[in-house]
Amino acid sequence: MDALLGAMSWYAALPAAVMVMIGIFLVGLLLARLKVLDALRSAIYVAAAIVGMNAMVGMFAGAATPVLQLVVESTGLKLDIIDLGVGSSYASVLFPLSFYSILLVVGLLVNVAMILLKFTDTFDVDVFNYSVWALAASYVWVITGSIPLAILAYAINEAIVLKFADLTAPAIEKAYGLDGVSIPHGNAVIFAPVGIFVNWVIEKIPALAKIDWSPEKIEERFGGMVSPSTIGFVMGIVLGAAGGKDFGQTLLLGITIAAFMIVFPRIENILVEGITPVADGMREICTKKFNLDLHIGLDAAILIGMPDVMATGILVTPFILLLAFILPGNRVMPMADLAIAAPFLISCCMPYCKKNIFRGLIAGIIVMIITLYVCTATADWYTACAAMNGLPFESTSTTLGICSSWVAWGIAKVFALFA
Repeated sequence: MDALLGAMSWYAALPAAVMVMIGIFLVGLLLARLKVLDALRSAIYVAAAIVGMNAMVGMFAGAATPVLQLVVESTGLKLDIIDLGVGSSYASVLFPLSFYSILLVVGLLVNVAMILLKFTDTFDVDVFNYSVWALAASYVWVITGSIPLAILAYAINEAIVLKFADLTAPAIEKAYGLDGVSIPHGNAVIFAPVGIFVNWVIEKIPALAKIDWSPEKIEERFGGMVSPSTIGFVMGIVLGAAGGKDFGQTLLLGITIAAFMIVFPRIENILVEGITPVADGMREICTKKFNLDLHIGLDAAILIGMPDVMATGILVTPFILLLAFILPGNRVMPMADLAIAAPFLISCCMPYCKKNIFRGLIAGIIVMIITLYVCTATADWYTACAAMNGLPFESTSTTLGICSSWVAWGIAKVFALFA
């Protein structure tokens, strides 16, 4: 057992792309029965795509975050819970948990058990998803002081998220062509019901149902003059102007977001090229030998660069500031995650919104209302966990990207009844 815990701890310390590469290689070799070189090629392609995606996300966040922080300062918002960003969760709350390596083993065992019992069709090879599930464990540990209960909360969170991944996989595959892939990301996928609800309501209102702001329709309507890259460029100009940037910096922000819109879908093609042989082989072998039709679980990052997701996310971002100001009871000051939270959290809504930016905007506003309230409700637990890990924050803190999980909040509230 000690050897297994040590191996999982070593694996968890690897860079995300390396973890995914090893996971895809082993799945390709053992479950898809690919030849060694074919499995290695697929693993390298998927890992390379993830490196490219992370670079593009970092480029976007690096360019947009300082501008958005200037906008925050200019609004004069004064709220007492600070959004420190997803990095704070990994550095102070999740990874430093004394029982984190145990959670990784539990996560793998629960996933395999659910597959064998046919409770899930998702095999999650992205261990960073496992860390998001640990949020429920950290809350329950703070509330009860019990590590066994925290581990139980982790397993429950995982099981719920894996089911969400199963249910959303067909829609994501149909919308984006990601055959054999599901998204067991503990924040993004749990908001898919918001997209379903918004789309259902809009379909009941003929005037709204006729509004089509899909990137393809916009490009078609304006004869190709308005493409996703053009939309990104204009959005960057608006953000730069709102942030008080000079002419050159405003244009650079527009070009940066346009570059994101152009390059990300091409990187996506590399991921699809790498993952397809593994997914096809895995499903063929598992169907024949075990009567299982499995999906490979990946991070929501593979969706956020889709033109409809990113365009909608950028449009939703200013509303986060407005909501922070007007929502009664909100205490969260959006800061570090402001640039990237909306694209991540709405990514699994968009397939159900038919990739329609108008519908996505409405869904995104609802998602961010939920997020601000959940982050407000869980900030004390989050801050206390950092202190229990010996890494205290200077103020009551949260992160829009991670603490938005209403599932983790709900699990913690149930456990609190028995604390």
